[in-house]
Amino acid sequence: MDRVAGADESYLLAERLFGMAAPIQYAWIFPAEPDPAALAGFGDQLAAGLLSRKVVPAVVPFARHRWVRSPHPPVLRIEPEPVPDGEIGAWADRTLRTADLDPAAGRGWQLVGTHTVSGKFVLSLLISHMVTDGQGLYNAFAAAHAGTSMSGLPSEDEVRGWPRVRADLKDSRTALGEAASSARVIGTELWRQRKAAESGAKPVAAKAAPRSGTAESGSTLAIVDVDRNAWTAAATAAGGTGATLFTALLGGLVRRSGYPLAPDGLLKVCIAVSNREDGDDRANASGGVWIRVPGEIGPDAGLAEIRALSKQAFIEYRTRDDTLTENLQPVVRLLPKAVIRKLMRAVPGPDTTVSNLGAAPDSALEIGGQRAESFAIRAIMQGQSAAERRRQGPAIAAWAVEYDDKITLTFFGIDPDHFGDAEQLRKAIATELDSWGLAGTHW
Repeated sequence: MDRVAGADESYLLAERLFGMAAPIQYAWIFPAEPDPAALAGFGDQLAAGLLSRKVVPAVVPFARHRWVRSPHPPVLRIEPEPVPDGEIGAWADRTLRTADLDPAAGRGWQLVGTHTVSGKFVLSLLISHMVTDGQGLYNAFAAAHAGTSMSGLPSEDEVRGWPRVRADLKDSRTALGEAASSARVIGTELWRQRKAAESGAKPVAAKAAPRSGTAESGSTLAIVDVDRNAWTAAATAAGGTGATLFTALLGGLVRRSGYPLAPDGLLKVCIAVSNREDGDDRANASGGVWIRVPGEIGPDAGLAEIRALSKQAFIEYRTRDDTLTENLQPVVRLLPKAVIRKLMRAVPGPDTTVSNLGAAPDSALEIGGQRAESFAIRAIMQGQSAAERRRQGPAIAAWAVEYDDKITLTFFGIDPDHFGDAEQLRKAIATELDSWGLAGTHW
């Protein structure tokens, strides 16, 4: 698929209408610098694959813009001054906050590295969420590791002239057809939800793409390593899984912070879901499910309820294709920009967003003869004001990845009033982990 569609287009609209950018960071701490030639080769392989993208605008009304191969492959940059080992986290935070990417122009990612005073090596991959998602990056790492990276995208020269117009005409017809079909589904779904409300039945939660936060003033970042075996044991003892413990941990942080919930008192959680299949070369292929958790959250409540709510949400996600949110994109993209801007600002966010990347493959941990001793994944949203972050949510977002004997949790405090103090966020994380009998080591 070489059209900018779905989540790709949502990120493009957010960038063009609001000046908001969504960089992802993958960060590694290696015991020593990987072989320089292999490290450079890693970057070259990534550049040869599907991460190197550029947007070519459509020339026919209603057609979607097109992805082409970027002519601007990034170059690995290693900073000359080493950082103290105790400031690795601060270096990673600073690198992410100052990310300067322009995915539409073909500068969608960059590699930055630094040495530490003790001789360790820290590597940061910054990439626009418009260009790929978490599982897409894992696929890119696997191809880079095997030396098989390639891109099926056309070059910009290959989509010029009459072939470009003809292809856009065809895509315009396709897009209008999809919009008409989605409009019918939206009408049916709205009618179903209205009847359910009138009968007193609880409407099924609509699916929604996970939302990120902001890197503006008042937001906070934290990275914590936790013992993987202890994490699994705590989850099992509470009647759940590592994934449900992660959800409970974030729910506990929100409730502990005093963040105002909806009048019904239910905690709204968006759980990221990957829709990527084998051979799927879309930039983004992820979505999410919402669950609404009542009552207390913590070890005393256990994980059975969150596990049951999550399981039901995943079943509905996989079996229903007529939900409201899934069909909004084909219709919304045809509206005037002023209307799109108003709609995007009116969409409420969850109270928290959790993204569990599961077990990291070896190809994501090993570069140039070195295996990472710590590995973290996270994302932010640049460009939102504090007032916007208060209004829309989520209050906090988090990511988790497992490898070797660790699970690394990354936190992004978004609401400036309840998660705007970095030291308070660290203390809250430590307190919440301790309530589950766990301890964490901050980067």
